[in-house]
Amino acid sequence: MTREIFLEWLKGFDLHVLGRKVLLIMDNFNDHIPLDQLPNHIQLRNTTVFYLPPNATSKIQPCDAGIICSFKAYYRHRFNWLLLQHLEDNVTDLEKIDILCAIQMAIRAWTYEVKPKTIFNCFRHCKIRSTEEPVVDASEECPLDPEVIEDLKSQIRQFHYHNPMDIKNLLNYPEEQVSAYTPDVDDVIEDQLQKRSCLQVEINDDEANDNQELPVVSAAEAYRMVEMLERFWMQQDDSGISFVVASQKMKDSVSMIRTKQLVQKNIDSFFQRI
Repeated sequence: MTREIFLEWLKGFDLHVLGRKVLLIMDNFNDHIPLDQLPNHIQLRNTTVFYLPPNATSKIQPCDAGIICSFKAYYRHRFNWLLLQHLEDNVTDLEKIDILCAIQMAIRAWTYEVKPKTIFNCFRHCKIRSTEEPVVDASEECPLDPEVIEDLKSQIRQFHYHNPMDIKNLLNYPEEQVSAYTPDVDDVIEDQLQKRSCLQVEINDDEANDNQELPVVSAAEAYRMVEMLERFWMQQDDSGISFVVASQKMKDSVSMIRTKQLVQKNIDSFFQRI
C-alpha cells in the first residue's frame, strides 16, 4: 500500500457505494492518510471514514489478535523442515524455493493446521462473537500450539545460528509493522533506470526459474510413485496404516486415469502417415 494507491482506492470506493451512506473503518497504517490531510480533489460524498484508535490493533482486529501469528508459526514450521531436508540432501541454495512450493506450504498451514478454535477465540477476544460467552483475555490464552513452538525451537537449534532470533520476534517481527519512505512515481522510474543495466540479467534468471513449466508426470510414473509410498508406509509402525489405505485409494484412482487414457488402436495406427 502507498499513499497514491490509497487515494485512488478511496475515491473508487466512494463511487462504488454511490447512493448509500457507508461507514469505512480503517486502522492507523502510515499510508492510510488522515481525513484532514486528504487533498482537495478527494471529496467523499457517500463515505464516512472512522480511524481506529492507536495501539488497539491486537485488541479489536481478530487477525492481529493471534490468527496471523498462528498461521505464520505453522508456515515457518513447514519451511524449516524443508530447509532441514535440503541440508540432508546437500542442496546448494537451501532457502531458494519456487512460488508453487511456497503457495502449497501456505495452503497446508492454513487448511490443515490453523485450528478453528484459534479463529473462534480471536474473534471472541475482540468481542466479535455470536454467543454471550465470557471474553477471553489474550494474555491468558496463547493461540499457538505449545508443541509447535517447541518444535520451532528445536528446528532453530539444528541450524546452529550464531545469534538466533527469539520465537516471539520471529512470528511478530517489529519491522513488518513499519512503513518505510514511500517513493513517488518519478523516484521509482529514475531508480529503475539507474539499476536496469546491472539487474537485467538477474531479473531474467529469476523469471526463467519462476516461469519454468513443471515436467508432465505420466499415469504410469504416478502409479510407480504411489506404489513406492505404499511400501514405505507398510514398513512403518501402526501409525502408517491410515497412509497405506490412502495409498491404495490413490493407486485405484491412478489406474482409472490410465484406463481412460488408453485408446483402442486400429490397423491404421501401425502405419506411418505421409
